[in-house]
Parts: sequence; C-alpha cells; structure tokens
Amino acid sequence: MKLSGDTGTKTARVLAIETSTELLGVALVDDTGIRCEFTVIEPMIHSKMLVPLYIQALETVGWNPEDLDCLAVSAGPGSFTGLRIGFAIAQGLAFALDKPIAKVPTFQVYLRQCASYPRVGIVQGRARSQTVCALYEKAAPEAAGDSRTRSGFDELVPPTAVDSNRFLDYLGGTPSLPVWITGDAAEQFSKMAGEAGIEGVRPVDTHLRLPVPGILGLIGLEMFLEGNVVDASSALPDYYRKSQAEVVLARKAKKGGRVD
Repeated sequence: MKLSGDTGTKTARVLAIETSTELLGVALVDDTGIRCEFTVIEPMIHSKMLVPLYIQALETVGWNPEDLDCLAVSAGPGSFTGLRIGFAIAQGLAFALDKPIAKVPTFQVYLRQCASYPRVGIVQGRARSQTVCALYEKAAPEAAGDSRTRSGFDELVPPTAVDSNRFLDYLGGTPSLPVWITGDAAEQFSKMAGEAGIEGVRPVDTHLRLPVPGILGLIGLEMFLEGNVVDASSALPDYYRKSQAEVVLARKAKKGGRVD
C-alpha cells in the first residue's frame, strides 16, 4: 500500500508498542512487513525500557520520528500498569509528532498469532478472580457476520472479566473441546483443567502465549490504512476488569470494614 503525499508516494510506517503483559516490545512496520522488533520479558521494566527500545528501533531501521505515520498500541485487556505506560508514551509521541493512534485489541494480536489453531481460548490475568477470558472458533472461509474477528475467528464468548474457575466450568460443560489456550495465564489455566479432570484444554506453544509487537504493528497498519484510528486525546486503554485497588475496596465494603 502507498500513501499519497506532496512529494509523491511513500510507504505507511507504524511504530508498535506492546506493554499489556510482562513482555515489553517495540516494532517498526511498513507495507513490506516487520522491519524490526525488540522484546524483553521481565517484570517492572516497562517504564524504564520503553523509550530506549523505541530509540533503538528507529536507529536500527534508519527512520526519524517524523517518518512515522501512526502509532499502534496494545489496547487491552492486560496489566493496568502496563497499559497505562504504553498509552502514556504513545500519547506523548502522538501529540509531539501530530500522528494518530491505532488502538489494537490485545486479543486480536493473540488470535493472529494463533491462526493455525481451530479453537482458541484466551485467559489473561494470573489472579483467578481477576481474569479476562474469551473463546473463539476458526470461521469457515465462506462464513460472514458480526461475530467474525479481524483474524478470521468467530467470537463464541466475547472478552469478559470473570473468575477463571467459571470459564473453566463453561468449557467443561460445552461440546467445544478441544480448546487451545493462550494468554499470560495459559499454563496456569491448563493445569487447573487437568486437576479438574477436564480433558482437551491445552496450552498453545510457549512462544504464542504473550502478544508480540510485530503482529500488533501489522494489525495497526491495517487499521491505519482503513482509517480506524483516534487522536491522542481520545486514546484510552480498554481495561475490561476492575483494578486490584478497586477489588480490595469492594471486599472491605462487603465485609463492613472501614476504608480510610
């Protein structure tokens, strides 16, 4: 794809920012594909390492910040702190460069990565009472409808904040097995299924259990070319669930405890 400009045509260029899990990642993408991708899996480093990775990516490819056409950021569900960091940096860059933001649903990144699986469950969030779960099935090529996702899956259960035990009960009571599980809680959830005697709940390959910035950037590029973007002032994360602080406050209130 090419974009018209005052000096002719140029390739659309996207910076992708992935901070929804413990994986921190930055990628640069254009219509030739993923030009570069840097990832680090380590907790509590997102705020410290995101900008250095962004600078390193630009230097690697030889782009200037002004060469970017759009910023793609993982929109959630995901870590509250991680999403806030990703959006804060994306908004700052977007304001400074006067560029739009593509809010890429994090679960769409998972689905694009897991496109070879016929049925995919996503379990995001390792606290059992604070997970966001969803279920998808590969759509037939000729099928169409509002439930079809960008990555070619039908949405059987939309992303929902739910106790992971309830999602497990749902899977165990449906004919939808086997289901391949991805998300940062994939291993934990699959072990829960085994302990509950539910067969057919299996984790996807290890390298597919966290969303990566290159795939995020490719989806962000598609969204940008479709005009599916927002300005910096309108870009906010999609949390789907309550923060841990809200959960604690609700528990105290339910027990009649005083909250100072």
